[in-house]
Amino acid sequence: MKANDINKHTLLVDDRPITWYSAVSRRTHLHRTIADVFGTCPVRLPVSPAARVLLKPNLNNDLSALTGNSTDLRLLAAVIETLQQRGYTNVVVGDGPNVGVYRKGIDVFERLGVRALCAHYGIKCVDFNRAPAMEVRLATGPVRVARICLEADFFLNLPKLKTHAEAGMSMALKSLIGCVSGTDKRRVHADLPANIVALNEAIHPHLIIADALIAMEGNGPGDGTPRRADTLLAATDPFVLDLAAARLFGLNPKGIPYLRVAARRGHFAEADFDAVARLEPLLRLAPAPPRSGLARLLDHPILAPLRDATRVLHGQEWARRLLYCLRILQDVYEAQDARIKRLWLDAGRCTRCGLCLDYCPLGLDILAPGFDFQRPLCLRCLYCVQICPEEAIRVEGDLGYLARHFAHYGDRVRRAVGK
Repeated sequence: MKANDINKHTLLVDDRPITWYSAVSRRTHLHRTIADVFGTCPVRLPVSPAARVLLKPNLNNDLSALTGNSTDLRLLAAVIETLQQRGYTNVVVGDGPNVGVYRKGIDVFERLGVRALCAHYGIKCVDFNRAPAMEVRLATGPVRVARICLEADFFLNLPKLKTHAEAGMSMALKSLIGCVSGTDKRRVHADLPANIVALNEAIHPHLIIADALIAMEGNGPGDGTPRRADTLLAATDPFVLDLAAARLFGLNPKGIPYLRVAARRGHFAEADFDAVARLEPLLRLAPAPPRSGLARLLDHPILAPLRDATRVLHGQEWARRLLYCLRILQDVYEAQDARIKRLWLDAGRCTRCGLCLDYCPLGLDILAPGFDFQRPLCLRCLYCVQICPEEAIRVEGDLGYLARHFAHYGDRVRRAVGK
């Protein structure tokens, strides 16, 4: 990689490599980085072009990647294009969004533009919450896991870096909770640190490419602040990746509960903590604030039967908004989908800064005279709408759930992207 362009660094932790690429700020950078990862990683792609290649982004909920919550469509598009250029014909994208959106019947794949992206490339899209499953035993008992996560010929995990109020950090290890089916995800929380480690002892992605293009700091994973980092990380070992990532982004690895469990389980030694401690952080994310005593009490596993029995009450919108105001919940999900009639560029407001070109997952020439935002060419991911500093890309139609997202995150996303 060019010294004055993308910066590449590799660290060996007990002979296991972790590589990170910084200054990955443009779509062309992403494609060159993915090509380098596939060309240099110690695990090779399958020989057969018909091999089933599973891509698992982090699609925790319906918050755009630009908030720091979900895997960036630009990364997903670069990986898919690179695989198809190499001749792979059986690429599948899948994840299992969280229990809250699952219970509400919200189509996260549609809202995030993932379904449209898969249609654009002619590949399959699988919701692990509804896919065929098989039982896996964790530290606190069995859960159902999407069968494809255990049977794919090549499993590529594409997690998102964010702080996490319960886990400390969400990265490669925690992202595998998305492989667990439906409401079985609640069982993982019976002992979250131990079960995160147990999941990763049962499910073995061949390669991880972690998205820290725009991370989330503070009250993550659902109510934090986006932080631009322009970084991708790659490894074959999720334990090493998370250990190094915590240090690289200014979090204390020994303060991450599941990393302490991983150390006790022999996935790394005290010397490995010392090795990553010598790394100079790329930036320092603000950690998640401590959860309130009331939030920890109400979320205790022993109260699970009571929560289930009273769900008809606390599942109401007014109740969830109250719990959010009391900082017991991070997420309030709007059931109403957006109905976008038209997108258009207000030339009088546009300064032609070019940010929309950098952030479009498909690299569309949005600033070209007469450009048409209509589908199927445009994914309607609305990245261009969210990052435009002049708000020059206008939306016509019923915003639905997006109205709350734009009000809550609009300025924060523009500030993060503009730095």
